[in-house]
Amino acid sequence: MILAGNKTLLWASLMAVLLSYLCDVSQAASSFDCCLGYTERQVPVKWIRDYTEQWSYEACDIDAIIFYARKHIVCADPSELWVKNAIKILRRRKMSKLLKWN
Repeated sequence: MILAGNKTLLWASLMAVLLSYLCDVSQAASSFDCCLGYTERQVPVKWIRDYTEQWSYEACDIDAIIFYARKHIVCADPSELWVKNAIKILRRRKMSKLLKWN
């Protein structure tokens, strides 16, 4: 009878460790999805494939534009002129692709 109790205790301990690990991983993933600062360099638009917008009124602390470049993900300040120009070019690029498909 004591052996069965030890197995249950071991099983419960193992599940508790696994659950705490999964909670830590999910918190790390959610904080990684937010930009915490901005790049200091301009990214050439020809390197940028796409972008998303991050807003401070949602889940993250700062407003940012997240550019998906060839090999990197870059966080940029949405108030910067080069960022605004890059977004215009990327929007035009998307529109031209949509028009080609229709």
